[in-house]
Amino acid sequence: MAPLRISFLIRSVYDLLPSNANLVLWVKKDDPKCPLCQGKQTTKYVLSSCKVALSQGRYTWRHNRVLQELASVISTAKGDICPSSTSSTVFTTEGGVKKWHVGSITINTHRKGLLDGCGDWVVSADLPEWERHPGVIRKTALRPGIVILSVSTQQIIMVELTVPYESRMEEAHAFKEGKYLDLTKELKKDGYEAKVIPVEIGARGFVGSLAFGLLRKLSIGGNKRTKALRLLAETAENSSRWIWSKRDERLLHKD
Repeated sequence: MAPLRISFLIRSVYDLLPSNANLVLWVKKDDPKCPLCQGKQTTKYVLSSCKVALSQGRYTWRHNRVLQELASVISTAKGDICPSSTSSTVFTTEGGVKKWHVGSITINTHRKGLLDGCGDWVVSADLPEWERHPGVIRKTALRPGIVILSVSTQQIIMVELTVPYESRMEEAHAFKEGKYLDLTKELKKDGYEAKVIPVEIGARGFVGSLAFGLLRKLSIGGNKRTKALRLLAETAENSSRWIWSKRDERLLHKD
């Protein structure tokens, strides 16, 4: 890891970044206020609560960068039917004196995933460069981050990403679950098997456990899952590092 990245991670975790609140505590400054909105400038405030940063879309920019990576990962998942095999089981007595067959049993060689058997599923994301959400979603006022639709099996999986400050992960999860409860009920009335999966990637790069569970349910495992989770964490962290570097600047110059 690059030295600057290590420094940001360690100091952000232990609240040792030079926020104005810390500089006052360290007797390096007299005013703890955020120069953008006059709130108390702490690390948490800069990365998740500044009203000017929010209105300028800094947090939305970070969210969309992580959403782009998550949508790309999900779009590579496979909806193949879990193969199974039949095997004849043989029992042998100690010493190999006698052995006998007890018939055939079915062995599942893969764990069943959400998309198993859905060969026609399509991934859409609430991003300009991605395919639009299906009409059944667009007719509502809600815009889930990612929608996975299978017409043949009438399944809709909505993945709702949040990039909160780590101490707010549980709060963000509960909010997203409640937000889409009515939409899920409406979709079920229309004949869809619908579910919403909230996923949280912390602003400082800590990945919530449900992100791991989501990829597992989509049959994304092994090194591919490890790399995907690392990429999501790095994207959130790098974006927050940029937001931190612009904490005192009103004008933005993003790439």
